[in-house]
Formats: sequence, structure tokens, C-alpha cells
Amino acid sequence: MDDSLLHIDNYNDDFLIITSDEHLVLRALGLSIFEQNFEFVNEVIVTEAEICLQLNSKFHADHLAEIKALKVESGSDRTRYKLPVYFDDGEDWTFVESFSGLTKAQVIKELVTSELNISMFGFLPGFMYLSGLKKAIQIPRKSVPSKYVKSNSIALGGKYLGLYAIDSPGGWHVIGKTPISILDITGLPPVPMNLEDQVQIVEISKLEFEKIKAEKMTLGEYNRDL
Repeated sequence: MDDSLLHIDNYNDDFLIITSDEHLVLRALGLSIFEQNFEFVNEVIVTEAEICLQLNSKFHADHLAEIKALKVESGSDRTRYKLPVYFDDGEDWTFVESFSGLTKAQVIKELVTSELNISMFGFLPGFMYLSGLKKAIQIPRKSVPSKYVKSNSIALGGKYLGLYAIDSPGGWHVIGKTPISILDITGLPPVPMNLEDQVQIVEISKLEFEKIKAEKMTLGEYNRDL
């Protein structure tokens, strides 16, 4: 790729921090590095702003050329998904409506018309950060996190929409739930979606939620049936 797009800082051969003004290129590069499975890299951490590579003793300066030589075509392999969500009447809606000044119906309308992209994964297995939220529904995270958030919950946190793939504590405002389990720990890969994939939220009824959940429908099956 054009290495003029990249800035790489080497921290004592322990870490490399890669930054770029081209955020889509950065995320695509992070995925490419991960797939290369370089023997000198122990861990790849990708955010919208940078890539952090944790190195090991096998790293030497010549490896920088290998990273810069990777072919990356941002957006070339994007997949568009529709993700069904049932918007329940959970307690977090009170703050969401109060902070945004919008009704529940207006928040949902803003969300389903947002063009969302997968920006990163983490801090939990399968946790998904979706960027592209409209400003009107960017809600600050909770000052006191909840002790328990159910798996497959959809939540607002700052400029992101998040998806909790497993049961966990959480500091985001839960506004709904998808009947589709995104994380499959027995599968390879365990999450069928990739960085930069596009996601459109589709509002469904409680009856539709129960039907999809009972059928144990996968994300691929749901999108194929549309």
C-alpha cells in the first residue's frame, strides 16, 4: 500500500503504533495484519484512530517493510447486513429520551435511518462498535455501569451503537435486543462480520423477535430471506 498514508512509531521494539488520516484504510490494514499472522506480532489492536501491534523477540526493523508492502483496498470486501432489533421498554429509555429530547419513536427513526459501519471489536468477546450514529442520538455512557446486561443487547454509548454479544456488566444505555446471536464460540471465525461491514438496523415486533429467536436463525439466514 502507499506508505505515505501511514505513520509508524516504534516503542523500543515492544509495540508499534500505526496511525493514518485515512481511517478506512487503517481498519482494513489492521484486519490484513491480523490475517497475515506475522510471527513477530503477539497481538493486534485496531481502533478508529490507530493500530497497536504488540511485538515479540522475533521482530526486527526489516519487518516494517513487510507491513508497508501489504495490499489493502479499503471497502472492497464490505458486506451490508440488516440486523433485526426489538426495541423494548427497558429502564434506560428514560435517560435516552431525557438527554436527547426525543421520543422513543423519534430515536428509533434516527437509528434505523443511520448508515452504520463496524469500527472495531472489543472490550468483550464479540462486542461490536458501530459508528455512524446521527448526532441527535449520541448519548453519553452511564456514570455508574449496570451490573448485568443480557447478551445480544443493543445499546447507545457516546458516538457508537454497541452490541453486547455475551452477558456482562455494561455502561451503555440498552434500548433493544436482537434475536440473532452474533457470537459463535465454536465457529471460525466466531463472529461472521468484519471491520468496515455496513449494518442497517431493522425494527421488528416482539412477535417477530420471538419467531426469529425460536428458529435460531443466523445472521446469514436472516439476510438471505429478505
